[in-house]
Amino acid sequence: MVGKNKIVVFILFSVMQTTILFAQSKIKLIDKSSSEVIYLAHVKFTNIKTNEVKWAISDVQGVVINPFNDSTKVEISYTGYEKKTQLLAPNEVLTIKLETASFGLNELVVTANFIPVELKESVYDVKTISEEKIASKGAPSLREVLNTELNFRTNNGHVNETSINLNGLSGNHVKIMVDGVPVEGRLSGNIDLSQLNLNEIEKIEVIDGPTSVAYGTNALAGTINLITKKNQLNNFSFNLKSYYESVGQYNISGNVGFKIKENQFKISGGRNFFDGFANPDTSRFKTWKPREQYFGSFLYYRRIKHLKLSYILDAFTETMTSRGERRAPYYITAFDTYYNTQRLTNKLLLNGRISPNYFIDLTLSHAYFNRTRNIYFKDLTTLKQTITDSDSDQDTTVFNNYLFRGVFTQKNDSIKLNYSIGTELKRDDVFAQRVIDKNQWLGDYALFATLDYKPIKAITIKPAVRYAYNTRYQAPIVPSLNLLLDVNDNLQFKTSYAKGFRAPDLKELYLEFHYNATINLWGNTNLIAENSDHFNFSAHFHKKIKNHQIQFTPKVYYSKINNLISLVQTSDVDWTYQNVDFLTTRGTSFLMEYRYKKINLNVGYNFYGNYNSMFDQQNFKNKFFYTNDVNSSVALKLDSLNLSFNLNYKYTGLIRNNYLTEQKDIKESYIGDYHTFDFSLTKLLFNKKLSTTLGVKNIFDVKEVLMVGDVFGVSNQSNATSLNVLWGRSYFVSLNYNF
Repeated sequence: MVGKNKIVVFILFSVMQTTILFAQSKIKLIDKSSSEVIYLAHVKFTNIKTNEVKWAISDVQGVVINPFNDSTKVEISYTGYEKKTQLLAPNEVLTIKLETASFGLNELVVTANFIPVELKESVYDVKTISEEKIASKGAPSLREVLNTELNFRTNNGHVNETSINLNGLSGNHVKIMVDGVPVEGRLSGNIDLSQLNLNEIEKIEVIDGPTSVAYGTNALAGTINLITKKNQLNNFSFNLKSYYESVGQYNISGNVGFKIKENQFKISGGRNFFDGFANPDTSRFKTWKPREQYFGSFLYYRRIKHLKLSYILDAFTETMTSRGERRAPYYITAFDTYYNTQRLTNKLLLNGRISPNYFIDLTLSHAYFNRTRNIYFKDLTTLKQTITDSDSDQDTTVFNNYLFRGVFTQKNDSIKLNYSIGTELKRDDVFAQRVIDKNQWLGDYALFATLDYKPIKAITIKPAVRYAYNTRYQAPIVPSLNLLLDVNDNLQFKTSYAKGFRAPDLKELYLEFHYNATINLWGNTNLIAENSDHFNFSAHFHKKIKNHQIQFTPKVYYSKINNLISLVQTSDVDWTYQNVDFLTTRGTSFLMEYRYKKINLNVGYNFYGNYNSMFDQQNFKNKFFYTNDVNSSVALKLDSLNLSFNLNYKYTGLIRNNYLTEQKDIKESYIGDYHTFDFSLTKLLFNKKLSTTLGVKNIFDVKEVLMVGDVFGVSNQSNATSLNVLWGRSYFVSLNYNF
């Protein structure tokens, strides 16, 4: 009898527990237009009786269970959607529809903030480039993405790297990072953008303006941060991508991901092959060198309550071939040069909320970069090749970078003053035969702090300061001040002032680099550090009327860099780094965006000029050289057909500068203007598992433009009258399968 009573009690207890469980209030989150569930939305529950606060995240079904049994205020936020507040009664079950935010102003960005901040609340001018936009451009690397973006110019540099220019400032003033970790291996001041493939990139965040307090050196003109895909929805995932472009580009990549309880793993890899291109394509020599790249990565990801832990290992290797012309008199031999690059990066990331109002962001990384050059004498009849005897023909350069960054942030919306404090410890080592003593190192150890003060709801004042100890240079205190004014829900103003400091890097100080018989780069140990002043002002107006959305963003900016470190040509074949008195850049830009249902239209204009005191002679006294860029894009989605169309247009204006002749005379130089126009369409098949993109790039078939003198980092020692800027019209197809 006692046993039977125990069984009855157990059954009743189980029924009660089940009843309580099913009676517990919960919400389900879905997209208002597509009705798709929303996963990983942040939900804040506030107990109305006790004011106790708890946080939760929606699961793969979009469901969040209320942790309280009382009436609760629910606040929901998710990237790209409007915030939603809802009252939830005890035992109530609700389906809540989230509406897409106007122009993604609710999208969360992290660059320079170190915690997720809504785009409209960031004091920085941040632009995001989504994975969808990257795919629609048929862009296998960062170079192709930035080609059509406003304010950016890309070009083949001195040593055949893809150089970059942002608002008139060269690539050594642009910080390029992956998950907040700087990319190493600058050649003549530039990161080779063609080596940064985007297969595992979720989005790109671009800050137009200085972030020197947050990231230190190389962050004067702006910051580009590539954010990798980390979280996966399913217990198992598989992806395979292929890309073909008619110019001779063949790419294939894939990844496999799986979950073991709370632990997520992903392994990815691929191969990119480019056959090279010349205009006209009739000789062994290629203007765009043949490249073969292999890459792979390993990702471990885990959520620990509200913290996110990631370990990422990235490996990359590239062989670039520079084939020489046939040698007279028999034209059966040639000298070929091979450039081999290896990158290996280890990153350990821990970030998130440690309590309701406190956050941490910890980064620990090691980056290894190795570049070798070997010159071979090749018999074109037997195809036998022999490495040359000269030691100067062979070269190996190795960089190692060690980084630790830790940031602690208080963010409490109920008080007026919040703050962030952080430290960044960085060491760079270089080893090369052509470095003094073959090995040099440079340390930079910094403390930085930011205040976030809101005297009233509409105003945000954000002063910041960075102090660094540099092992070679006396680093000044670097301050900045950002202001944000929300006039109303549709209009805001942003303005900023920032001081900058850039110490010469190891390459600029010590490295001798011999690209070929016509280009030699020499370090200069007498360089002094740059210091700079930067000012930005922008307005952001957006309006939503039913299905119509429009946004206008005018902006003005000004920069002055003192003791500018510039690559200067000292002879027909020799270049070295020297300090220039100063460089001043000023400009204005305007961006208009319009959306109607599934149609997106963007038009942008940028007008800027610079003045270089290196050429400060009477004929060119205080003379600014101005140029302008225009870009436009149209995107159309037909959801019923799973089809989308994309058009991208860009006008790259004529760019002028001064250059020094062999007779030491100063003359004007320029590179001509040109127009580019791209088109693509994307079709989703097999229940959206397969994405097929077809497109044509450079419809106007632009290959070369007029060129006079040396300008924009381009050596013109051969006195050529034209410059190859693009490889003409090409067609591409991309397949992306997800399982």
